[in-house]
Amino acid sequence: MMNKSAKAVALSLSVSLLLSACQTTGANNRPLTPAEQRMREQADTYNQTIFEGAAAGCAAGILAGILIGAAGGGKKNTMLADGAIGCVAGAAIGGGVGAYVADKQEKYATKEEQLDSMIADVKAENQRLAGLVTATQQVIVADKARLDQIDKDLAAGKITMAQAKEKIAAVDDNKAYLDNTIAELRKRQTNYADAASQTTRGAPKSKVRAMNEEISTLEKQIAQLEAERDSLAQRRTVSRVG
Repeated sequence: MMNKSAKAVALSLSVSLLLSACQTTGANNRPLTPAEQRMREQADTYNQTIFEGAAAGCAAGILAGILIGAAGGGKKNTMLADGAIGCVAGAAIGGGVGAYVADKQEKYATKEEQLDSMIADVKAENQRLAGLVTATQQVIVADKARLDQIDKDLAAGKITMAQAKEKIAAVDDNKAYLDNTIAELRKRQTNYADAASQTTRGAPKSKVRAMNEEISTLEKQIAQLEAERDSLAQRRTVSRVG
């Protein structure tokens, strides 16, 4: 039977997965526009694979920690502590570069096959990221128009400063979401580059070149996303609302 601590961990992970998979409200439970929803759905496509890897690693870590504690004749509290430590370690391994490379090595016998699989992974990332960039551009166009309207209404005395700050919170929410997403994308880009460096030695030059091209495309698209975010941040700083 699962103990209370293990149940709490499982519940926490389940809630995290559900929140990442389906977001229909932003900060302060405000309803999201269709464009904002699409942007979050595109971003969550990236986050899901990371969360799933961490969840699987955590679950395996809990089990391993508890079994090790039991094998050593540990007390209940010690076993729970071992399980918690196992969760942290398992999550790190589940989402780490080493686990990713090891998985490719286990599934594919040659460097060429391993690199082919990695190239396919990054190519899929780039296809998804293109959708995220498009959705983000739509959100930012709408947010800039929202900022223009807020400034006009505030200048005309149609709304108070308090009301303006309430309205502009949606823009700040979107920017914060983009900040987090870009940070995760940068981590993923680094992970792919690290994984490639561990795999390209001895691989055919054509495959190495193809991998580097996909990683370069990933970098360019992330930079494009950053530019879009920065343009929103710049417009936000000149708003009449502090």
